[in-house]
Amino acid sequence: MRYYTVHLPRALSQGAPAEGDRAAGAGQALGGALFVREGFNWLAFLFSIPWAIGHGLWLGALIMAAALAVIVGVPEIFALDWGSRAVLLIGYALFCGFNGNDWRRLGLAQDGWDLVSVIAARNQDHAVMRLARLLSSEDDGGASSRAAAPPPPRLDIGPSPGFWS
Repeated sequence: MRYYTVHLPRALSQGAPAEGDRAAGAGQALGGALFVREGFNWLAFLFSIPWAIGHGLWLGALIMAAALAVIVGVPEIFALDWGSRAVLLIGYALFCGFNGNDWRRLGLAQDGWDLVSVIAARNQDHAVMRLARLLSSEDDGGASSRAAAPPPPRLDIGPSPGFWS
């Protein structure tokens, strides 16, 4: 199983719908939800700077470009061998790959998206189905006592998440 964090725009996650609008609110929340998978990001590993620009992480892209310039420039200054250069570049790529989804979540939080749930699922389609089931069960069971503040993130881990999911 893989873990997905579910993000909603702040307007959807904080709005408490009226009694008749619960189904419409759940459908809107499901349609506006953004799922970010936990774990390694291959696109950030292979194409770090274009990946960051594509997700609107402009400051992150600038920092990545500066770090890459240092990683490429330092071996030239100190005349390091090709093995050292390869270790530095692979380390940079691994760092970007392991942290890419976390950087994306930070960017979403800064852009006004709220983390509303963490869902364990086989793939993204299964995560959408589990979120729909979670929203429908929330509509059925006493959701009218919801306070003005958004609820804390729920952990929906499901059965036996595994080690390298």
